[in-house]
Amino acid sequence: MKDFRYHVVSLVAVFLALAVGVVLGSGPMRDALVGDLSDQISSLEEEAESARADADAAQAQTTTAQQFTDEAAPALLSETLLGVAVATVEVAGPDPQDSSGVRDRLVQAGATVAAEIVIEEAWTNPDQTAFRSSLASTMAPNVVGVDDATSPTTVLSHALAQALMPGVLPPGSTEDDLSGTDFPDPANAAERSALLLDLLVEAELVSGTTTAPIESFAIIAGPGAEDDAARAELSSSLAATAVVLADYTAGVAVASGPDAPGDLASAVQNSPDASAVVATVVEGTDSYGQISVPLAISQAFSGTVGHYGPGEGRTLVPPTP
Repeated sequence: MKDFRYHVVSLVAVFLALAVGVVLGSGPMRDALVGDLSDQISSLEEEAESARADADAAQAQTTTAQQFTDEAAPALLSETLLGVAVATVEVAGPDPQDSSGVRDRLVQAGATVAAEIVIEEAWTNPDQTAFRSSLASTMAPNVVGVDDATSPTTVLSHALAQALMPGVLPPGSTEDDLSGTDFPDPANAAERSALLLDLLVEAELVSGTTTAPIESFAIIAGPGAEDDAARAELSSSLAATAVVLADYTAGVAVASGPDAPGDLASAVQNSPDASAVVATVVEGTDSYGQISVPLAISQAFSGTVGHYGPGEGRTLVPPTP
């Protein structure tokens, strides 16, 4: 008897479930549920269509802006760096297209890109501190303007400048200072520069190519480390290198991406020593800012070291000569 009652209850439950399904699947209840769902679908479709339209409009504006930039660049940059030999120095991993874009604008300004150098991660890697110190000690006898008290980073930075600028000596040095090197004759400046560059390349601190002595540096900065503190430490070291390069030429500018805590542009701007001798262009690696890089270098050569781009303490666009 118990088993029979159990089966009866089970059958009743099944029929009740079927009845409820019929009620929900037809009549007013169905219309209420399906109608509400249809309204939601229609609303989502409208939002998606609006988003597509906005994206298409933004893309059209971007295309127009890029076309305007490409067409305006020759007039804005014409002969601003005519005949100047520039080295592009990539640091902190910039996008290759950004670096290529900066180089294109330098060429449009009349410059010759005589060196394409990459400062490798080992230049600032804390794990390589002892190695850099040993290398700096080895190279120092052939680097003019340094002594036993000079920090390894400063020695290597002077070595890089002298490697790319044969015959150019830091302030306060004369050709008499060459007497302590392996190349005391000023006529052998090219050989000393080649040695310094070879040592830096073999140590995997830098890489790249050079085709002629250079007169200016365009430092192209990537985003660097994801951690703000690590990025700031990296940027501080690179800013110190940029200051050393500025001992050799007035034409030194840093092109960076959008503002980021501890990035190279802010490290330069926040340092009284660096900000006085190294120009910066924030968003200088995008299609707009790339035009500002040659203009910033040109202004620096004229005696005005500026800081350009969006943000506090900057001028949006460098003045044209």
